[in-house]
Amino acid sequence: MGHTMVIAVPPADLARLDALVDAQKTAETRWQASAEQQASMLDLRGPALRAARTRIRSERDRLRETGTHRVTRWRALAPALRAELDARGLLREWEPIPEGAQQAGQNLGGTGPYAGAGLTGRLCVTLPDALAVPLLRGVYWTNLPHVQTLEAWGDRWGTDAASRRAAPDEALAERAQTAALITTTGVILRQTLHRTINHRPNTPTMSAKPST
Repeated sequence: MGHTMVIAVPPADLARLDALVDAQKTAETRWQASAEQQASMLDLRGPALRAARTRIRSERDRLRETGTHRVTRWRALAPALRAELDARGLLREWEPIPEGAQQAGQNLGGTGPYAGAGLTGRLCVTLPDALAVPLLRGVYWTNLPHVQTLEAWGDRWGTDAASRRAAPDEALAERAQTAALITTTGVILRQTLHRTINHRPNTPTMSAKPST
């Protein structure tokens, strides 16, 4: 099914991601032209032509699934996102998020989807469930203890700005320390974007040669 997310990112980083995707599309087009030429598609007819098309399409889909041809934003980000989720211990089975709970990435104490200096670009990406589910559930469950601590803080000192200003310095420092432990989906996806456009380790590069 997939899950569509909108994340605030530096516009220059977004432009580099889109340039990468465009380059991948061009590379795939060249690959397909070469594969069709190698298969002598112009000389084929009927069942032989259909079989060749099916074979090339299957290979194209395999190259997309393995991260060799990253022709959409989510495919470009997928290898680095898997590496990021794995590094954070999130790439595993999680219990579902309770109905009515605050959505991951917008937890109490987090910065929200549009905050941050220079984050004026908007990365809109639809992640497949294989990536979206561990991302959203992992963020929710790992943040939950910190969110509960912040809720308890709010019950004691208040949640409005005036109450926070009236709280003692020690309590404000405690709140700030707890809020700093919150990890949002935006933080993870911005790190993923950084990994992707800078060709960090665990991020595959484009294939150099077509295969059929």
